[in-house]
Order: sequence, then C-alpha cells, then structure tokens
Amino acid sequence: MTTTKTTTIAVYGASGITGGHILGELRRRGLAAILVGRDAARLRAAADAAELTDARITVAALGDHDALVAAFSGADVVISALPAYVDNGEPVLAAAIDAGAHYTDVSGEQLFLKRVLDVYSARAEAAGVTVISGVTDNSLPADLLAYLTSRRVAGPAEIVISHLSKSGGNGSKGSARTVLAGLDWFRSGGWHYADGELRTGATARHPEMTFPGDTAPTVVSKFPQPPVLTIPRHSEVSSVEGVVATSILDQLGGFTAEIVDSLPETPSADLRYDLVVDAYGSDGARVRGVVSGVDSYRDSALLTVETAVRLARGEAKPGALAPAEAFDAARVLDSLEQFGITWRIE
Repeated sequence: MTTTKTTTIAVYGASGITGGHILGELRRRGLAAILVGRDAARLRAAADAAELTDARITVAALGDHDALVAAFSGADVVISALPAYVDNGEPVLAAAIDAGAHYTDVSGEQLFLKRVLDVYSARAEAAGVTVISGVTDNSLPADLLAYLTSRRVAGPAEIVISHLSKSGGNGSKGSARTVLAGLDWFRSGGWHYADGELRTGATARHPEMTFPGDTAPTVVSKFPQPPVLTIPRHSEVSSVEGVVATSILDQLGGFTAEIVDSLPETPSADLRYDLVVDAYGSDGARVRGVVSGVDSYRDSALLTVETAVRLARGEAKPGALAPAEAFDAARVLDSLEQFGITWRIE
C-alpha cells in the first residue's frame, strides 16, 4: 500500500491580513502548514483562527538566517507574506533556497523583484528550487495576460498595465507601509521597458485610458508595476509600462509616516477590482485582457497558494521565473474561476 505525501507549506507573515487568507486556503485544501515568525502567541492565534490546529509553530527572526533555514526545513514551499519587501524580503527568500524549498511571495515592488531575478535566480537553480516572486492580484494576472494578448497582435507589442479599484475602498496599513518604504520610487513612476532595456522617467507613453465600463477616458500616470520586469522575458514587446489613475498616485505620493500610523490595520470590506492589460500591435490594433477580482488581499493570498501548490507538484523548472515562464497562462487563469476571479480577452 502506497501513501501520498501531504504537501507542506511554510508561511512567514501569517498573522497579517493576507496571511490569514493564506492560512484559510491551506486549511481548505488540506495542506500541512508551518507558521514562522517572531511571536509564537500571535502565530498560534492565527493558526487557531484558521482552524489549523495541527500547524507547526516556529519562532525565527528575520535577522537569524540559521533559525529561518531550520524553520523551513521539511517544507515543500515557503510563502512570504510580509510588508515592505525592499526592507524585509531577502532573509526569507535566502533561507527558503538554502532549506531546499520552493518560494513565492505577495511582493508588489519592482526594486525587490529585480533583485530576486538578478541575484537569486542562479542560487535557486543550483539548489534545484523555483522562485516566483510578486504573486499578487495585480502582478501574476498581468504577466499571464500580457503573454496571451501580445500573441494576438502584430509584434513587437506595446503593453500597458493598470489596476483599477472598483469600490474606492482603502487598503491595509501594511500596504501603506510598503508604499512608504519605496515612496521615492512610487513618485518617480519606477521602471518602464523600452528599446530592450529598463528605463526611468515619469511620463506615461499612454497618458489616458478608458477603463472597462467607462465611456470617458481617465488621466493616468506612470506607475511601477512589477510585470514590467517579467513580461519581456517571455514575450515579443517593444515597450511595457504600468499606469494608474493620476488621482490615486497623487494620494499615494502624499504618504508620510504619521499618515500611515493613523490608518486602520484592516482594509475596506469591498475591494473589487479590474486588472487591465492592453496590447497594442505594431499596426495600431489593440487587444485588451481583463481579470476581474473579488478582494485584492484575499485574491493575492489565493494566488500564492495556487502558485505554491503548482510549485510543489514540480510544474516549473528551477530558477527565478516569471509566472508565464513557469506555467501555462490560460490554465492558471482558468483555475481561478473557483474563487470567483474571472478573465476575458476583448
């Protein structure tokens, strides 16, 4: 008689909003969980709230590499659910690789993702593990949609990515801390891709967008979308840029430590959104891909667990990869229907 090994997922940052959604999905799928962090009591409370009574609780600080490696030993995949990856992300990533575990996270920061791709890919490949960073409601769907839409226009394609909140609700304090940690980068618009390389500059190539359901265009500004770094790895593109409504960027650009401290810990109850990817062909034709989601925090958590399960099954080659380098784009997007997340190409 043969037995099937239960997939084990380690989570660092499990006591936060996104971490709670991750734990709930681990329980729903019947996966074994290791909760790692600085505070055992908070981790146990998070496990109990998710009804993960058998979860292993391990205390390991970000500054203790050996403790992190020991904590992740035995895990098939490590999920990092931290705020401000530019400041906090590397210790968990490095320890996951050294523990021989695949790795994914909910980072939304260009600067962190570039370091992952540039510095940790060879290290992950040598260890025989796969790293997929930036698995959020924004980044993973944008990368996959760009793969699909760019192949429906005459290449090389121009890609424009935007994330549109349909509710106008507020995010969490953790998200605000992430913005604050890279505030200058957000204000500058970050990187866009053009002429075969990453470039900076605050002017958007496409300064207006008509979002789904709107009849009038919205003024948009350049925004540092992480898929700017991943899309050129797998698709024939002449340019890739992220944009967001200028009014939203103005609000984010005014963040201060005092404002962030005054924000609520939990996000709004209604956080519906559209993730929009426009592919413009060399002949001027446009194809639009849209992912419509339910809740940015919940959906990011579900996407990381879906990614973790696929990594544990050995679906991707070793190294630091873009989502569309690792998986079949349409199949992953189709798999999200079970969560009420839909997609379409217009």
